[in-house]
Amino acid sequence: MHPKSFRRCSLRAAPAAAVLASLLAGQPAWAVEPKPPELYDQLSDEQAEEADQFALNNAVATVFHEAGHMLVSEFSLPVLGKEEDAVDGLAVVLLLEAEDEDFNSAVEDFANVWFLSAGASEGDEDLAFWDSHGLDEQRAYATVCLMLGKSKERFGDFAESLEFPEYRAEECPGEYESLSASWDTVLQPHEAAKGDTTKFKISYAPTRNPQLAYFREMIKDAQVLEMVAETFSGSYRLEDGIKLTATECGVANAFWSPGDREMTLCCEDVLNSAELDAQWYIDNPDEDDQE
Repeated sequence: MHPKSFRRCSLRAAPAAAVLASLLAGQPAWAVEPKPPELYDQLSDEQAEEADQFALNNAVATVFHEAGHMLVSEFSLPVLGKEEDAVDGLAVVLLLEAEDEDFNSAVEDFANVWFLSAGASEGDEDLAFWDSHGLDEQRAYATVCLMLGKSKERFGDFAESLEFPEYRAEECPGEYESLSASWDTVLQPHEAAKGDTTKFKISYAPTRNPQLAYFREMIKDAQVLEMVAETFSGSYRLEDGIKLTATECGVANAFWSPGDREMTLCCEDVLNSAELDAQWYIDNPDEDDQE
């Protein structure tokens, strides 16, 4: 399970001022003026840039999660257990196997966003034990375990900052190896032959929401959807015509639609990640960084 061509573009979010300048210079006359989240007014420039980067990293991890659903659907792959948990694991393994520091950071923030989401939901009386997804903190710790399983040297400090139990950490290398080998087994028959490629249809739909326009431009500039296309085209025997879409959905989400053969990244989901990180800075003014 080693895609042949991970896109090596920089996953660095441009400073907020640069994003705005770019948007305003190139926008059509009818377009709304883009604006960062209102919470950014309470952040330093450096913190705002960190929140942008956090949102971008999570957009990358999210589209790899949805790409997992895409592979399961397109190849009718067997999944033992909950599919959401399975593709969480696949996304993390794919990113870690790239052995790219930008993707390593994306996986760290993928874990962090679930911790932040869990913290934001602490006041809720009912936990969604019935949901197709695991609980937020479960998803976070499962991700951390895979990180440790891949490289304790690289991710040990991150896990220690979360007080990840040592006895549990000892189990993680075996779990990572087992998960990686399992996905390799089911995906190997679908690997592309040399020269095979897949044509994807990529779209960044316009939005009239100022904050969503801000993040739409960010993920477009970073070529997040193009990264998915370049990663999986030539890696697996996918039929042409799969749609990769970033759009306004009315809800913070991302999803794969088997019937339409379309992956959708909602701009609201990117905004939500940025706001979670921004709120952390506001709630923790004495912390220099999110560890």
